[in-house]
This record gives sequence, structure tokens and C-alpha cells, in this order.
Amino acid sequence: MSSESLPITPAAFAEAIKELTLPTLYAKVAELRNSSAHLQRSNQELQTFVSESCDKEADKRELEGYIAENGAVMESMNERIQMCKAEVERRGQLWIELDAEVKDETTQEGQEERTVRSEDSPTTSMNGTTALPARPRGGEDDGGEDGVYL
Repeated sequence: MSSESLPITPAAFAEAIKELTLPTLYAKVAELRNSSAHLQRSNQELQTFVSESCDKEADKRELEGYIAENGAVMESMNERIQMCKAEVERRGQLWIELDAEVKDETTQEGQEERTVRSEDSPTTSMNGTTALPARPRGGEDDGGEDGVYL
């Protein structure tokens, strides 16, 4: 067995996410975005070090290789985020952006995506779980239905 584990292939990832619940899909997206943000910050710090402090040409080339590798990993993470979005929409659900820093984007087809935010939007907690806010019971806002709203 290899000492290095290989990441799951995109095809295997796309197949695996079909089994996940919607909250788990959103949690996976939050995890991927968090990891990508850490790599982006790392790349910025490495680039600053290379341009300001690194004197040896061999060290610069090595660090630039790490920066390029991180970039490829971030690209892979973004592809996986798009696969999660596609899976949510394949199920007939509306994709809801949870990340406040994510702006309206343009899809590969050139169509504008909507960022949906409302009190009914799922939220991601500190432990990575995703849930809809609970609605109060009783009163006029619940449409007269009894039960627990998740």
C-alpha cells in the first residue's frame, strides 16, 4: 500500500455525494470552502516570502512549486463545490449560498446565479452542521400547522 493516499476521483466524488443528505452536502461545501480559504492564505504568505525574503533561486523554485500545487488543489475543490451544487439542483432543489463572502457568480453557461438569503436559509454552525432555523410555533406566521419545523 502506498504511503501517500490519493484523493477521490471526481467521478467517484460525484457518485458518493448522491447518497448525502442536503444538510450534509452543504456542510461538505462549507468544509471545501474553508480548506480552500486556508490554501489561498497560505499561497499569499508563500508568495510574499518568495518576493521579499527568499534569496536562493532553488528555494524560490521549490516554493513556487508548492504555490502551483496549492492552486491545483483549490481548483479541484472548486470543481467539487460545483458538483455539490449540481447534485442539489439535480434533486430539484434551489441552491442556496451560505457563505456571506460568495457573490453572485456566472456559471460556465453564462447564466447568472442568484444568491438566496432569507430567514429560511440554512445556516452552518461552528461544528460544520447545516440546518434551517427553527420557526416559532403558534401565531399567524405558521399557517395554523402544528409540529416542529427544522
